[in-house]
Parts: sequence; structure tokens; C-alpha cells
Amino acid sequence: MIKTAIVFGGKSPEHPISILSAKAVYKNIDREKFDVSLIAITKNGDFFSGEGAFEFLENGDKSKVKQVDCGIFKLFDVIFPVLHGPYGEDGTIQGMLDFLGVPYVGCGVEASAIAMHKGISRDLFKIAQIPQPEYIYLTKKEKEQGLKDALEKLNFPLFVKPCRGGSSIGITKVKHAEKFKDAVELAFQYDSEVIVEEGISVTKELEVAVLGNHNLIISPPGALIPGDEFYTYEDKYVETKTKFSIPAKIPKEVEIKIKSYAEKAFKVVKGKGMARIDFLYDENENKVFLNEINTIPGFTEISMYPKLMALCGFTFKKLTTKLIELALEND
Repeated sequence: MIKTAIVFGGKSPEHPISILSAKAVYKNIDREKFDVSLIAITKNGDFFSGEGAFEFLENGDKSKVKQVDCGIFKLFDVIFPVLHGPYGEDGTIQGMLDFLGVPYVGCGVEASAIAMHKGISRDLFKIAQIPQPEYIYLTKKEKEQGLKDALEKLNFPLFVKPCRGGSSIGITKVKHAEKFKDAVELAFQYDSEVIVEEGISVTKELEVAVLGNHNLIISPPGALIPGDEFYTYEDKYVETKTKFSIPAKIPKEVEIKIKSYAEKAFKVVKGKGMARIDFLYDENENKVFLNEINTIPGFTEISMYPKLMALCGFTFKKLTTKLIELALEND
């Protein structure tokens, strides 16, 4: 039996989504192969372990958990981080596990940090000549100049986002200049850097799942049609008004192009294990644009990553097994 710890919760605004994802992973892990434990991280960054870890983070019940320190990770053969956003998806916990010498599922420090920062990853995708929306990113210190530059160089509508965020938290679609500053201030509530992206004519939002270290498996694209103007937090996890088309109904040549861009993007950031890569598709112009790469994609029962990998023959249980096997591979 391989001693495995699922790590979830964390200090990120995506803490609640991490719990949902971890529950699904815990439910769908092969108990005949893996001896599974739970490690919960509070919003303050404290570690607790025990069979009551989910209940502890949800309602504070400490009866079936005990507080531990990071040394606990050395007791396991492999760690399965199910942490979304800062401190979990940005290379922070990956660096700690590397320091401790413990294998873990998913991308390493470098890929996690690069992919988490929407501005830096866009800079690299630009060098790699992967089509994407025009963008500018700015810090609080250079906010006023950044606001001016964005209004001069980008066309409305604009999407304003925290540079290192996910689950659509802190994102605003801005159609008019008078709303722009408020949108930037909102994004700054979630990160010290903000990216402003030019809106493009999109008829479909497409996502692909990537699995592997070297010989990559890339799923056919899935399409989502948001219930709102874009795929909001509420749409993803609360009201779920979004409709899915899995696989997406798109021309074969577009699918081939998207898979090619996905492989290129994964390699540009030096990805490992898994990622979900999102694209924007303009059917009228037959153009595809890279939106973003997610190195720890959502793993809830309704998340796109497991749905897309099912198209490649992976049940949820088979998927978690494969991810752990990839983590234990010697490069």
C-alpha cells in the first residue's frame, strides 16, 4: 500500500473550492492501492490531520483531528495537493515538499509559480507565439500609470483580474471607462498585482485536460456556455447555470490547433503531471486564443478536468491512480 496524503484547504480565497475538490478526490481514490490520510490547512496556515479533517474545516469540529507540523509530510510516500490559488497552486507548498524530499502530484515549483501568475505566463506565451488577448499587468505602486496605459492601449470590453487568482474570484468585465477603476480596486483586494485583458469576440469557451510528464495525453476540447457574460464563481460552484458540451462541437482542424497550443503551453511552463488549459474560440473568424493554464484544476464532481479525462478512458478512480503514479516516476 502506498501511503498517500490528500492536502486541502489553505490560505487562499479558493479555500472552499479546495474542500469540494478534495472530497471528490478522497471519494474516488483506490483504497486497494493507497492508504489515504487527510491533512487540512486552515485559513491561518495551521496543519491538522485526521479522519475528521473535512468536518474540522467546515464547522470547526476538532474531535477527530490533531494539530501537526510540516514534518508529517515525511511520513508519506506521496502527497496529493488539492489546493487552489495562492500558497497551494503557486509553488509554495511544492517548494516545501521538494525541501522535505517528498514526491507530490502535479507540477513542480517553477511551473506552478509561472502558471499562477497570469502576467508572467502571458509574457512567455507571447514569446512562444501562442495567440492570446492583448494585456497589461500592473502593481499597486504603478497603478495610476497602469490605468492610463490600459485605457490608451486596450479596447473595451476589458477583463480585470487578480494576477494570481482563480475560480473567477475578483474578476470583472468592464464595458465602460467609468467602471474601470472600481474593477481594478476589486482585483487588488485579492492580489498585489492585477492584469487587464482586452475582451475578444468569443462564441465558445473551450478547455482541454493535459495528463502526463513526457508522453502527454491531451483530451478533446470541451465547451462551456456560461449562464452569465463569463464563467463566474457563482456559475461554477453555486448556481451552475453553465451548460457543457463534452466533447465540443468544433471543426477537427480547430481541435488539432487547440491541442497543439495546449501541448506547447504546457511545455513552455515546464508542466508535469496535469493541467487544464483554457481557450477562447471565435467561430466567426475561426480564431483560437489561449486564455490561461491551471496546474491544479478543479476536481469537484462537476469540474471539467475529470469530465475531459473521461473522454480519454479515465474514470475518476483511474485518473487519481495515474496522477499518483506520475508523481512517483523518476524523471
